[in-house]
Amino acid sequence: MTSFPTCRALCALLLCVTLLGSERATADGPAAIADWTLLVYLDADNDLERPMMRNLKEMLAVGSTDRVQIIVLAARSPESVGLYSDEPVGGLPDWSTTKLLRVERGRLTELADWGAADGADMGDKKTLARFLATATRSFPAKRYGLIFGDHGMAWAGIAVVESRDDDALTIDEVAASLAAVQPATGRFELVGFDACLMANLEVARTLAPYARYLVASEEIEPADGWDYQALLARLTRAPAMDGAALGHVIVDTYRDAFATSTLHEMQEKARAATLTLVDLDRMAAVDQAVIGLGTGIDALLARGKREAWLRLARARHEAEEFGRSAAPPKEGVSSGMEVYDLVQLAEKIKGQAADAATGAVADAVIAAVRGAVSYDYRGPARPHANGLSVFFPPNQATLADRGRNTKRSYDRLDFSAAPQNRWYPFLARYAAFPASPDERNRPKPAIDAPAASGRMASKDRHVKIHAQVHDDEIEEASFVLSRLEGSEEIVMGSVPVRPGSAGALDEEWDGAWFSIGDQQLDLIAPITSFEELGDDGHEDLYWATVPAQLQVAGTDKWLDVTLNFVLDFADDSEDVGGDFIYAVLYTRHGPREIDLEEGDALRMVYQVIDARGNERLRPVEDDAQVMHLHNLEDLKVERSHVPSGRYQVGFVVTDFDGKVSENFVAVEVE
Repeated sequence: MTSFPTCRALCALLLCVTLLGSERATADGPAAIADWTLLVYLDADNDLERPMMRNLKEMLAVGSTDRVQIIVLAARSPESVGLYSDEPVGGLPDWSTTKLLRVERGRLTELADWGAADGADMGDKKTLARFLATATRSFPAKRYGLIFGDHGMAWAGIAVVESRDDDALTIDEVAASLAAVQPATGRFELVGFDACLMANLEVARTLAPYARYLVASEEIEPADGWDYQALLARLTRAPAMDGAALGHVIVDTYRDAFATSTLHEMQEKARAATLTLVDLDRMAAVDQAVIGLGTGIDALLARGKREAWLRLARARHEAEEFGRSAAPPKEGVSSGMEVYDLVQLAEKIKGQAADAATGAVADAVIAAVRGAVSYDYRGPARPHANGLSVFFPPNQATLADRGRNTKRSYDRLDFSAAPQNRWYPFLARYAAFPASPDERNRPKPAIDAPAASGRMASKDRHVKIHAQVHDDEIEEASFVLSRLEGSEEIVMGSVPVRPGSAGALDEEWDGAWFSIGDQQLDLIAPITSFEELGDDGHEDLYWATVPAQLQVAGTDKWLDVTLNFVLDFADDSEDVGGDFIYAVLYTRHGPREIDLEEGDALRMVYQVIDARGNERLRPVEDDAQVMHLHNLEDLKVERSHVPSGRYQVGFVVTDFDGKVSENFVAVEVE
């Protein structure tokens, strides 16, 4: 017979074992298998640290449950001012190491510290592979989701680590890390990129064997990122949802965070936001269709030579490009990301080629992409965002420049190197034009000297300018305004002109130009690009970009940014109203949206040409021409009369070979 004291001792021993097991479950993972384990790869060791820490706080508002585990690997920057942060998050003081964290309601539980940034590089595939293996082993689930928060560079990769010379993960490294855990986890239910430009054919095709669904954006994402509080609240309320349902939730909550916000600046960002849910099981059909398109247009180039190349160049020029930047291009190298909407590109190729065979392969691409894109959001300022982009550089210089880093070289992608791939061979053939010495030595377009109806411009005296361009291979034509100051020309900006019959170029100027104002100060806006938005009655809407410098409140450094506006021209008049959408900071690893806030300062940046024809960008350093922001809702583009003085107006044209011609006439403003 067991004595009572012995019984009490056994009970105490069992209690200790139970508590020990409970502690081990908390440290190593839950005892039961959850419905979902969301793995968030939050690389904040760069200039996105501030918004990514806000995202982490949003996760804390919901936290993990027994059925939904939220596990984060988070690196932070050693910097602490300006675009960076040193604030504590979830009960943890600022860190500059890489921490493995479990997100709980109201706090972060540190599971491990993987060392300083030089000990756990989030741009290293070994760090991602270790995270996936550790988190899935310690927190098993019926479904796994992997979300990246960081800079996105389309096919070139994700997760830029500033403290490691901008090291980043290639998309092939992401795929290899997923492949390594697949024997234990099976295909991940969802991979998401809370980053710019990652809704890309090359990305989706590479990840298709390892995940069922992809969520990503074709366009630049606002730095605010996804609405983690809203999406996690819906997931934890209905944890049995699958990847398709969660993808719908991510897209809907992302859209609503901007479009239904009470903040004017958030509502404006919604106009250019995009987010796509891709069914990766359908990417095999897209891949086959793109192989067919690449094969067809490669053969078209081989047969048609320059004429076929020109048709394809026009199609490329007319398609929607994402991630455009006003950063000054290198000689012969585009500064944009050179990714274009795949559906619209196929539509434009079909229209330009005008033969049945090309039309059939283009239609196959359109149908396959629309079948794979199961849900998406596109703001009204991005009407041609159909869900997936594709890389399409204009020339050999750009194709080679994008491959200067062997880790992120396009020709070394698994996508490009696949034996059946026909898109890369087409790009190589296309980029080789102009192919012959005669084509390379082709003269630049010729523009007649502009004829002006007068030499004085004012509100009541309009000057009509006419010129003729003698070339039928014009890619772009612009009307350009410059102010003459001594021996220098200060370019005030340009607007597109559509050549008329026989190359006629016509414009009328009334002495006014675009200006940026905030109800306190008006600054002449050196607009560098205009993009017509939409068709079918929306011809008067344009997307415009303005180069500027931003000084973040509390700092003394000026950052090169591009201000983006949507302009609405009143019918049959020169009146224009323009709403500010967002500012884009051009970084070494691609564009990123940057919030303007009260107390920040803006100044315009103009192109200056000296007497020898040398060009440079120069910010206006006059303190009286610095705009100190108070209310972003007041930031508008209008038309204002320029100061009196000497100006020149005329036309600049660029052909498809990149050759540029220009011609101007002097005009006085009273």
